[in-house]
Amino acid sequence: MRRVSVHEAKAHFSAIMKDVEAGEVVIVTRHDKPVVEIRSVVGMPTPQLGAFADPKAPHLAVDWTPEELDELFGGLGESGGS
Repeated sequence: MRRVSVHEAKAHFSAIMKDVEAGEVVIVTRHDKPVVEIRSVVGMPTPQLGAFADPKAPHLAVDWTPEELDELFGGLGESGGS
């Protein structure tokens, strides 16, 4: 498992992707703290990947009402005073 900074990940993303495709797991850090884990999905069981693994799967978009979004996310889209 390799650790890279956000800066290094941005600068060398293509090379990191090749390493991940070859089986390496890469941890991206910000200020030396792990933030993201990048790993290949090749060989993962389909249930873990869900609809992303099956191009024939039905579209899974949901048409949420503003009230449902507010209940789920607590008004994150509100500007708080305008």
